[in-house]
Amino acid sequence: AQRWPKSRPRTDPLTLFDFARLPVECLARGEVADAFFWPALFVQWLLVVVPMMALVAFPAAFPMILGTVSWWPFALPWQTAATKALLGGVVADMMSNLHSFIIIACNHSGSDLYRYFTSCKAYSAEWFLRCAYSSANFETGSDFVDIAYGWLNYQIEHHMFPDMTPLQYRKLQPLVKSVCKKHGVQYIQQNGFYRTWKMLRCAVGDDKMIQCDA
Repeated sequence: AQRWPKSRPRTDPLTLFDFARLPVECLARGEVADAFFWPALFVQWLLVVVPMMALVAFPAAFPMILGTVSWWPFALPWQTAATKALLGGVVADMMSNLHSFIIIACNHSGSDLYRYFTSCKAYSAEWFLRCAYSSANFETGSDFVDIAYGWLNYQIEHHMFPDMTPLQYRKLQPLVKSVCKKHGVQYIQQNGFYRTWKMLRCAVGDDKMIQCDA
């Protein structure tokens, strides 16, 4: 990452096609060192992703392989296995969507958060204030909590500094919270389920978000 080519911002997403396209473009511009950077990064990416894919695929593939040679005592007819897989997929998708909804939508809605109807200059003083007054954090500070929230529990810091890594948000969060407390700026940090309740009250019309122009 220290030798990241200047011709491409680090925050731009990469696709598999980019790993083939970017070296060619670098060679066309005469950037030989950058041309070798992308294949090296692709190898590093594979070393990270392939083991993760194996951990996901192996538990499912292992009984299927044994079942083909009649060594798996719990083998089921394909119709039964397909039905269970479909139902399991539907339930897992519903749970995943519910989890995503809680950790994304609920820290931007509630009777204690502000809605702005005008724009302001990015990274201005008012812009930083809006980030604090229109977002809410969940619990923070440990791997267990951060992974459970998908690292989306640092919404205030994320909106203030969108290009930081998740670990940097964890380190920055106590500082931002202390600065807000020192200057009397609103800084909300609450449990995800409580934020869900506040969001639902706004959704059904029992509460309203605070409307503000500036």
